[in-house]
Amino acid sequence: MVVVALRDSLPADSLPARVIRERRVLQFNDVPNNVAVPPKYQEHARIGGYRVLMAVPMLCDDVAVGVITVNRADPTEFTDVQLELLKTFADQAVIATENVRLFKELQTSNRDLTTALDKQTATADILGVISRSQTDVQPVFDAILTSAIRLLRVSTGFLTRIVENQQELVALKAHNEGSEAAIRALFPQPLQSESVTAQAIRDRTPLNIVDYEVDSRVSERARVTARLHGYRSWVVVPMLRRADPVGAILIARREPGGFGEDEIALLQTFADQAVIAIENVRLFKELDAANRELAAA
Repeated sequence: MVVVALRDSLPADSLPARVIRERRVLQFNDVPNNVAVPPKYQEHARIGGYRVLMAVPMLCDDVAVGVITVNRADPTEFTDVQLELLKTFADQAVIATENVRLFKELQTSNRDLTTALDKQTATADILGVISRSQTDVQPVFDAILTSAIRLLRVSTGFLTRIVENQQELVALKAHNEGSEAAIRALFPQPLQSESVTAQAIRDRTPLNIVDYEVDSRVSERARVTARLHGYRSWVVVPMLRRADPVGAILIARREPGGFGEDEIALLQTFADQAVIAIENVRLFKELDAANRELAAA
């Protein structure tokens, strides 16, 4: 018995293709010499030593999902009882196929829902940290980086902030102490440097590095650093306040391939939240200073 699952297109002259087109059971006697059988199947019958061949379509709501074929050396035709039994097997195969398809769709749906819920929870948690951090933005940076690394399933990431025309490192998580020390040694760095964070800040747009080894936008120094620590793809999202850059978020992966649009969009949301936190702290401090001056007056 052979079961053919319909995944790709079948040759038009093949037996499974004919069974699917006609949506009916086909049975052939004296297969090696039967002109109604494609030559390829005649040759198979001679080599395999069978004389009778029967094929049954596997149909789901009249949509073909496969074919079951059986053969035997005995020249006697399959009986109606045997035919009905094979139809039952075909129906059971269709049920099994549908169950697997529905299960996979359910798994995908559950993963999508879980991911969406995780993202909503993470952004809500960060907003909660922002509301509690009126005078110190550091807890927000730490919460953003923790959420980004967890949701994007990476091992390394960091945030920078622009201070007096240079980037300073304000939050960092790396997969080991050696990588962490190496990244810290890169800062502070001027905004005109060749680093990917500086490029994203100057261009005011996300920079998605699919593979450090082949991307021409990556400096040789950065490429050497990536090789040293085993990183292959990075994405940098600038933190912008009314089109003016205030810093950047970088996330790195060990595998090549870069980051998808949904992942970059999530990182952009985190970047916007970081900007909100920075603005809140600045405005709160300005208001506090003004209140003190007013009280003194």
